[in-house]
Amino acid sequence: MVKIVTDSTCDLSKDQVRQYGITAVANLHVIFGAKTYEDGVTITKQQFYERLKTDPNFPSTSQPAVGDFVSIYEGLKGEEIISIHVSRDLSGTIASAEAAREMAGGNITIIDSRNVNAGLSLLVIHATRMAQAGATVAEIKAEIASMIPRTRLVFTLETLENLRRGGRIGAAQAFVGSMLQFKPIIAVKDGRLEPVERVRTLNKAILRLRDIAVQDLGGNTERQLGFMHAAAPAAANDLMTACGQSLKLKDPVVIEVGPVVATHAGPGAVGVAYTI
Repeated sequence: MVKIVTDSTCDLSKDQVRQYGITAVANLHVIFGAKTYEDGVTITKQQFYERLKTDPNFPSTSQPAVGDFVSIYEGLKGEEIISIHVSRDLSGTIASAEAAREMAGGNITIIDSRNVNAGLSLLVIHATRMAQAGATVAEIKAEIASMIPRTRLVFTLETLENLRRGGRIGAAQAFVGSMLQFKPIIAVKDGRLEPVERVRTLNKAILRLRDIAVQDLGGNTERQLGFMHAAAPAAANDLMTACGQSLKLKDPVVIEVGPVVATHAGPGAVGVAYTI
């Protein structure tokens, strides 16, 4: 069976990784001052948010070391591997994976998801299900390649400050300076963050995210959706409930944002991912 590898920016919990049968996860790192933590391993979500409040150092992030990928790939020596990762435009993770492939050798296919978090997770979960059903590397690669431009992640943030300070704000910079009393809605488009619009309250943002998903999916269609949140489970539940009023939700995946993605999204982020 083809083995599926991803990275910790998918933000699936350890239980979800086991549930879906994902073979391995390469962990990124979050850095506070001189201290480096392994995403979700040496710092939990709760510890991260507490430290974000109290540490004078704003955190930064880094991709997995090449050696981390080498260890994963060599541990799967002789197996066919598909390694699906966060957008190259948002992280150096793909570059680490590619360097490790050269060192480890073997049959390793690396795919740039052009997405992150729930968008990345939907692709990884689908690839894993195909692998479990006996699909070949070529079949999985072709299917995921067709899904990548059709997989959307739209979300709202409590603030743009984390994106700005983390250097990932991109075209959403256009919203800076005009966000007082507004909530930004941002989409991942072709691997980059793009501003969509502004709304005045979180409740309106949730309804607008629902409307965008319904419009993209064409009405009452049964699809798997991913719902993401950064320390905002109630907002994620409200969004899932709102989407469920207009769409048939098939095995929705709820994803709590981990330390690396939360460094850039900030607490309070909530969003939805789907494939049209």
